[in-house]
Amino acid sequence: MAYEMKDNSGSLFHNDKATTDRHPSRKGKAKIDGVEYYVSAWTQISKTNNKEYLSLKFEKVAQEDVF
Repeated sequence: MAYEMKDNSGSLFHNDKATTDRHPSRKGKAKIDGVEYYVSAWTQISKTNNKEYLSLKFEKVAQEDVF
């Protein structure tokens, strides 16, 4: 049985192919209100308190990419 993502959830995985700071450190997918998104995340350091956080980008999965 294939994995089916539950609504309003997702997964991120370490990006082994990242070679520069412009490449996301983590990549994955999320399903929000029934719509699938690619998720990219970059590890950042806050300028105000020097703490680490993740900056996220969501991009809709094209209909032809949905299985």
